[in-house]
Amino acid sequence: MGKKILFTATPTEKRAALLDNDRVVELVVERPDSLKVVGNIYRGKIVSILPGLQAAFVDIGLSKAAFLHASDVDPSLLLDEGDASLERYTEQNNNKRKRIVRIPIEKVLEEGQEIVVQVIKEPIGTKGAKVTTQISLAGMFLVLVPDANFIGVSKKTTDDKRRQRLKKLIASLKPPGVGFIVRTIGLKVAEPEFVKEIQSLCSKWRSAQDEALRGSAPKLVYREMGITTRVIRDLFSEDVSDVYVDQADDFAEIQSYLRVMSPELCQKIVLYNDKPPLFDKFNIEKDLELSLKRKVWLKSGGYILFDHAEALLAIDVNTGRNVGRSSLEDTIFKTNLDAAHEIARQFRLRDIGGIIVIDFIDMEKAENRRRIEDEMHNLLKKDPTVTDCTGLSKFGLMEITRKRVRPELQELFTDVCNVCNGIGWVFSPATVTSRIDRWLNRADAKDTPRELVLAVNPAVKAYLTKENSHMLKKLEIEHNFHLSVIEDEDIDQDDYEFYPQGGKKAITSKFT
Repeated sequence: MGKKILFTATPTEKRAALLDNDRVVELVVERPDSLKVVGNIYRGKIVSILPGLQAAFVDIGLSKAAFLHASDVDPSLLLDEGDASLERYTEQNNNKRKRIVRIPIEKVLEEGQEIVVQVIKEPIGTKGAKVTTQISLAGMFLVLVPDANFIGVSKKTTDDKRRQRLKKLIASLKPPGVGFIVRTIGLKVAEPEFVKEIQSLCSKWRSAQDEALRGSAPKLVYREMGITTRVIRDLFSEDVSDVYVDQADDFAEIQSYLRVMSPELCQKIVLYNDKPPLFDKFNIEKDLELSLKRKVWLKSGGYILFDHAEALLAIDVNTGRNVGRSSLEDTIFKTNLDAAHEIARQFRLRDIGGIIVIDFIDMEKAENRRRIEDEMHNLLKKDPTVTDCTGLSKFGLMEITRKRVRPELQELFTDVCNVCNGIGWVFSPATVTSRIDRWLNRADAKDTPRELVLAVNPAVKAYLTKENSHMLKKLEIEHNFHLSVIEDEDIDQDDYEFYPQGGKKAITSKFT
């Protein structure tokens, strides 16, 4: 079946899903009130320096100051080989001991100083964005690294001859003063593609430099691509058979990008015009809603539980309804194997990051434990996000770290429940509005009355009708319905009900 990418857009959100064998493995969501900032480059102003943390806070124009750690400051600023008065340490480098001086961040940066930084981690919860002074611009095949002169090649290739050939090719094509890294998809392209991308990336960097020199901080000097082009750049490869897009402007944006970067891929882009909503056509809406649940059932009849703590995520594997057909050890092994595959999928789907501890069911045979370890390692190698994992402990626990760049899907789609004070979760008003949007999309394709009464929780009504949002009007115009919104305190924040104007019987279930 191969891989597919689906793009769907409504007034409330844009979503992109990567399907592998018709199952969702990755979801990217962008909403008008929460645009992504990772990749953006800013001219910022240092507002405070914390010597005890070896970090600084930088005002980049967002609601919270960004966090800059010494490890994310250009090494040429923090390392020196001559000052004997500063702390020294040694490191192993090509089997030679080299003495390096690390200069404290407070001796390099000062309050009020203006610097150019790039966001490497979205604001999450109460924390502001994380930034770096080590700028890079990602393209489809290459990554540009300013003020450098090195050439790197994706670690996904073990062919040293190909690696050296690519390094020589890029060296002959690039201008002086910038470095490049060949991405994994770039391992299979020819010189013309590299030429076009080098020109494109260098042009973007020059524009960002020019913008950074104008005005004063804080200011945005380079905006990362929007969700549509960004997903094509990062996820589209030769093993993707089709890309379906349900909006003409997104279709045109993708075609325009690919005509420059890789024209032969344009034929894989399909403008979807059928009546059923795109995600319904591929039966993935229910799969996405299940991805937010605490319990996920496995094909074998077992299940896994997701429990969040302050600093880590605990995942528990259980046999559930799987009673097996032979020995208990065999039943447990098959459940653990099934769980490993589903957990790896859920990592990408939920965008899980940080420290994860998996409690696999105890196995007696060392061979079975080793097979689960190997399988988990192989599955994580396929994850484009940086991961690392240990083997199974004597208690059946496996520790995994996965780089956290943005809030998890659960944090984006849900709010902390004001009834249980954080023990459980409810859909946020924005997510309920998106579900209403999809309901209207389905109802629009059927013989449905054009005038409807929408009953919702007071929090959802406040979101729909808040001053200057125009959200309700957008829904009415998009789907050609007239909506009368009423609040009902007996309706949970997760839910909503539609009634025909003047009717008393809800019609919600007809199009859910």
